[in-house]
Amino acid sequence: MRLERFDPSADESRLRACYELVAEAQRVDDPNAPPDSFGAFRGWWIYGMAGIPQQTWLAMSDSGALVGCYVLELPERENRANASLFPFVTLSARRRGVGTALVAHAAEQSERAGRVLLMSNARVDAPGAAFAAAIGARASLPYARRVLDLGDASRARLPGLRADAAAQGAGYTLRRWTGPAPDDLVEQVCSLFMAMEDAPHEDSVEPFRWDPARLRAAEERGLAQGSRWYEVAAIHDGSGDMAALTQVEVDPDVDAWARQDITAVARPHRGHHLGLAVKVAMVDWLADAEPQVRQIHTFNAVQNDHMIAVNTDLGYRISDYFDSFELDVAAARKLVAAR
Repeated sequence: MRLERFDPSADESRLRACYELVAEAQRVDDPNAPPDSFGAFRGWWIYGMAGIPQQTWLAMSDSGALVGCYVLELPERENRANASLFPFVTLSARRRGVGTALVAHAAEQSERAGRVLLMSNARVDAPGAAFAAAIGARASLPYARRVLDLGDASRARLPGLRADAAAQGAGYTLRRWTGPAPDDLVEQVCSLFMAMEDAPHEDSVEPFRWDPARLRAAEERGLAQGSRWYEVAAIHDGSGDMAALTQVEVDPDVDAWARQDITAVARPHRGHHLGLAVKVAMVDWLADAEPQVRQIHTFNAVQNDHMIAVNTDLGYRISDYFDSFELDVAAARKLVAAR
């Protein structure tokens, strides 16, 4: 087996082969959500997440067949001791040492970049979780995926929730937009992204520092993926400050599902049901703008009691649990000898 680094922006045939491998694997590894479209996958592998530098590698068998691939994120601003690894192995090549070889190889790349910790995640009870345990990775932060079914039961909750949010949130006005943030709101959107960083997270992860350049880089990826995304903010009438923000994304090629991205409330404005207010307004908006959407999915750390309560009020149900995993690069490097 040989590993080759490749440029996904210049080699679409290899990129598409990796996509087909990952989509096939998801049917086993994470069957309760649809695979990303090729457009979404392409945006991730070319642009990364919010401008974080990354490497893309593929593994070929001696006969020239693609048996695995991975993305390795190597942050340069914060979390410079960490690397995030997303390895994938084709179903027909599993339990043959390919996954171990990918992790060992990624550890070599991480060590060269001065990293000491490899991070990843997997669905609880899925093959990836068993693999992580087998190579000595330790579980860190548990979180859950929740799904909102946009049916009659969900619609029936909205009037009461809307009235409750309005009663508690007097003095705030909702503003909404599609696509990249308006120029006059960029700084405030960055502030709300920062407000989300006090949500539960791994002890070894430093919060992101959001600024206009990073925000625009994240938006560039969304545009490259062809995504349609929607944002609703609560603006404090007295100060003009953005107090809350929620964001939902729709992949035009998987458009029966929507993905809930951030929901954040600035600390001085908490306690006014603003998280509920913006999320109710978002569900109302999607009913008009994206009537084909039948489900919205979101992720919450299991300790995030406040947002879980909001999602429970809206009618979200748990579909799966996931674990974040950590593996010391030094320990992962020892896997080289086992290849």
